Amino acid sequence: MKDLKTAWKAQQVEVNAMTSLVEVRARAAEVEAGVRRRNLALYVYSAASILVSAWLIARGAFPAMRYPMVLMVAAHLMVLWQINRRIAARRLPADLGARPAIDFHREQLERQAHGLSRAWLWYMLPFLVPFVWELGIMLHRIQTGEAPPEAPRLLAVFVVTGVLFWTAVLLAFSRAALKARLEIERLSALQAN
Repeated sequence: MKDLKTAWKAQQVEVNAMTSLVEVRARAAEVEAGVRRRNLALYVYSAASILVSAWLIARGAFPAMRYPMVLMVAAHLMVLWQINRRIAARRLPADLGARPAIDFHREQLERQAHGLSRAWLWYMLPFLVPFVWELGIMLHRIQTGEAPPEAPRLLAVFVVTGVLFWTAVLLAFSRAALKARLEIERLSALQAN
């Protein structure tokens, strides 16, 4: 145990790579590109879900689930607005000097970290209502005998898949919030110098 502690204390301190305006702008552009990729994936997922739901509603498939699907589409639209409002990347203005550029970049990272750390509220919660409504409809159909015999297994798969999916989403947003906070710490170290 002593060896690990000694090795940890003896390691070199990470050198802050951002020392000039050019490096701050390059790092900001790199972070911005990652944010845009993440948000593009969220936009594509929402668009695909909206299209599939609209197609199912138009076809008249799953008539008992029509209203929860409409509510799910509304949840996707609200979440798309929230993504743009809370965690979208804002470009660093070209006319900013070194200090204002660092301050702008830091403010954007703080906005992102704040939005990402509260993703359960604005991203997950809107989907919970239609999801629980769909579960209630499925459970009611099972209890009344309207559902086919394999429905209880399907309900269990639906619940387990939902829990696993939303846990993965929460972990992904938590990881992104942590990365934003680490970047904020880097900027704080740069400002302290």
